[in-house]
Amino acid sequence: MKPSNITIRKATIDDHQCVTKYAIKLVHQHQNFNPFRFGEFENHEQQLFDFFEEQISNPKAVVLVVEVENEIVGYSFIRLEESSFVDIAPESVWLHDIYIDESARGMGAGKLLLDASIDAAKKLGSQVLMLQVAAQNEFAKKLFAANGFKVATYEMMMNLKEG
Repeated sequence: MKPSNITIRKATIDDHQCVTKYAIKLVHQHQNFNPFRFGEFENHEQQLFDFFEEQISNPKAVVLVVEVENEIVGYSFIRLEESSFVDIAPESVWLHDIYIDESARGMGAGKLLLDASIDAAKKLGSQVLMLQVAAQNEFAKKLFAANGFKVATYEMMMNLKEG
């Protein structure tokens, strides 16, 4: 059953504690996928708290929250990134984070949040919206593909302790 009261809005400074809570869950999800690729840093939660406090007011970034029945159940974070000579990449908007709490999955909130993130990326003026998705995250890969995202590159890694 899809609740009738799903709201997407720009995060305010009052939301950044909740955004941080979900960002930590996203970190842990990725660490569970591959602890060699995705790390946790010293004072990670405090660093995320400070980071999102800054990004919420950054004119080149958009932090969105999704609410179900007036309770925040997820967020997304996009930012216009400068061109990179090393990555051979032009200036573009990146969808760095998108996360929906387990309790709200399957309600359509993720699709609405993705659509709002795409709209926000367009308003930042980029020609493309980029993202990375963990190889193990089959659900996210299907969601992104179903919404027009195409594979642009493959990231590969080798564990040098094993090989």
